[in-house]
Amino acid sequence: MKKFEFAKLILVLVTGLNSLPLQANISEAEKALKELLSDVKTMEGEIKRSVKEEQPTHYKTKYGDTLDDIIINHVVEMPVKRNIIKRAIVNANPNAFKSNNPNWMYSGRTIKLPDANDIKTLIFTDEALDKLSLGRNRDEWIRFP
Repeated sequence: MKKFEFAKLILVLVTGLNSLPLQANISEAEKALKELLSDVKTMEGEIKRSVKEEQPTHYKTKYGDTLDDIIINHVVEMPVKRNIIKRAIVNANPNAFKSNNPNWMYSGRTIKLPDANDIKTLIFTDEALDKLSLGRNRDEWIRFP
């Protein structure tokens, strides 16, 4: 919506409906409201597109990069400790690290940045799920009198 039309709508609302015919004010206000709503919808679409574009899924390493810098600058904020995110990146990109060591990253490699599913698969492995379920089968427990 143009600033002039918005100012005109504000002027009509401030001066009151008595200064202009009532039907003209209502139609002007409805027209301005429709334009405002269409502008809001357009802006919502642009915001959604920009958010999708801002979240990279891969990063090409350069000489001098550190894994901490990559996490800080390119990984989406997650409520997970940085050490777990490092492990997720190393597990997802074994060819980018020497001996799976996060301190020995090769330059020129494209690495996949972790998302929520990568963190989930790192934390909840089959072995971890088995350990969690150990105490649940009470039929196998030994009972003492």
